[in-house]
Amino acid sequence: LEHGGGPGSLQANFEGALGREALSAMARSAEVLITLANAADSAQRYDDMKSYMKERVELPGAGALSTEERDMFSSAFKGAVSCRRVAVRVASNVEHQEAAEGRSETASLAAGYRSKVEAELQGICQEVVGETGLLQTILLPNAEPGEATVFLLKMQADYYRYMAEFQTGNQQAEATACANAAYTTAMNEALHLSEGHPVRLGLALNFSVFLHEVMLDTPGAQSIAKMALESAEASLKGQPGEDSVRLTMQLLQDNLTLWDQE
Repeated sequence: LEHGGGPGSLQANFEGALGREALSAMARSAEVLITLANAADSAQRYDDMKSYMKERVELPGAGALSTEERDMFSSAFKGAVSCRRVAVRVASNVEHQEAAEGRSETASLAAGYRSKVEAELQGICQEVVGETGLLQTILLPNAEPGEATVFLLKMQADYYRYMAEFQTGNQQAEATACANAAYTTAMNEALHLSEGHPVRLGLALNFSVFLHEVMLDTPGAQSIAKMALESAEASLKGQPGEDSVRLTMQLLQDNLTLWDQE
């Protein structure tokens, strides 16, 4: 569920109009940072957007993120990692294909590029879930119980999952264990939300994908997805529900159909 934006150069125009010195003089208030992040989002400049949102989180005295700011924070980092996750998969496929066809030099070049992007991906994930990451040090300790905590725990688990996708050996095992623990904690916290709550459903979707793709536990993934889908349908009782809820329910159903065919 990508949070995208149209093309443009709103960020450049905004900063050009105010001037970098003017922005510095304004001490980057929360309002200014959110305005810049929105501009970067519209321009699909997600590395810039995440920098602005990171600055907003770390801003002294600015308080907890609002729901809108929390969504922007998530969208910024997701946009920054999504293109790199795709690049890692493409480079890995090229590496294996070239090696299989005996072109070792080209395979080596692809491996080098894959390693470069993996390092970028690792760095972004560490900004979120590292020992000094934003979730561990600021956001989770100050989150209100319920929706906010579930949202952030889900995000924590997702970023450990992203690391587990490309790491190997002990690092992969550690990232996998951390992701599993965060998903499990989030699922327990989500019991306080309604069965049809979009955050609870999104958590169930991502946890089931993690179980299937990383843990290779297809029965466990099917159980989580089926339970979430049936509970949401019962909760809605024939009501249309939010578009995001219906979309997540459809993704859960699509996954169940695919996994049944494996």
